[in-house]
Amino acid sequence: MEEELINQIKQYFAETLDIELTPRMWEKGSDLPQYLHSRYRFFQARLLGIDCVFIVDESENEQTPGTVKKHLLQVQSRANCLALYVRASITSYNRKRLIQHSVPFVVPGNQMYLPFLGVDLREHYVKQRRQRHSFRPATQALILHVLYKRRYSSLMPSEMPQHLGYSRMTMTRAFDELKSAGIGKHSNLGRERYLDFPRKGAALWEEVLRFLDSPVRRRFYVTHRPESEALVLSGLSALARYTMMGEPSVPIVAFSAETWKNIAASEEIAQVPYAEPGTLEVEVWKYDPVLFARERTADRLSLYLSMMNDSDERVQSALDELLGGVEW
Repeated sequence: MEEELINQIKQYFAETLDIELTPRMWEKGSDLPQYLHSRYRFFQARLLGIDCVFIVDESENEQTPGTVKKHLLQVQSRANCLALYVRASITSYNRKRLIQHSVPFVVPGNQMYLPFLGVDLREHYVKQRRQRHSFRPATQALILHVLYKRRYSSLMPSEMPQHLGYSRMTMTRAFDELKSAGIGKHSNLGRERYLDFPRKGAALWEEVLRFLDSPVRRRFYVTHRPESEALVLSGLSALARYTMMGEPSVPIVAFSAETWKNIAASEEIAQVPYAEPGTLEVEVWKYDPVLFARERTADRLSLYLSMMNDSDERVQSALDELLGGVEW
């Protein structure tokens, strides 16, 4: 397996960048801590005149991007040169998180991300990304319903309104959008149409992630907390419930657009331009956060989507932990 992967790396660099690599075992690898030495294999090579250590992960289970970054920094400090993470396969959402963490990595035959060389090649994903569009809120809500309820077969547009609150026409459009994106297996029996998902759980999440978007339509600050049963903790306030992330100084809550409209009409709530003691940050979502909330806290997947572009490394590390707690 080890020799095969190294040959794949050599072939991949030769075919994509016309670079001939001559990897050799990195002798100092055996001096690393046991938890690194037992998981990875280490190879040294020169890449366009730059000394690099290739950290090859052959474990069955992926590690979080935050953990990978810590390991690479440890190796770099001992090797006194750049380190690259190599794995035969990496899930799409972990690839995205590695890029957010600026972690150079190589998936032979699939993708390489080498920011120190300005290289980001994705052979299998270039066409998909050019055609990328975000799902409508109702379609995203349908996907989350499927993932949380583990309902992967025989879904019909006629039954979905009772679960999600959208009209049958809206659900029909959601089915159409999934079909156009090539997601799921679509069939008809008489006048009714059916939707099945061959991929389930994390595999389905990985398949649809490129079409999903933040549920947050807008954010603003208000003078006090509304009296509403539809209030859902979100943002850093919700992340603190799921992870070791600390509570924000200003609480963050989410409402659907319809709910907030009713609250604003019935309560004297003034908006303020910035956060100050006693204020509240409000997020107005594109779909009702109550749909998937648990104990008045935003669900893990919607929360991840709402914060996935946050540049704070502490937040990104907490998001790794957040996704790790999803029960697929």
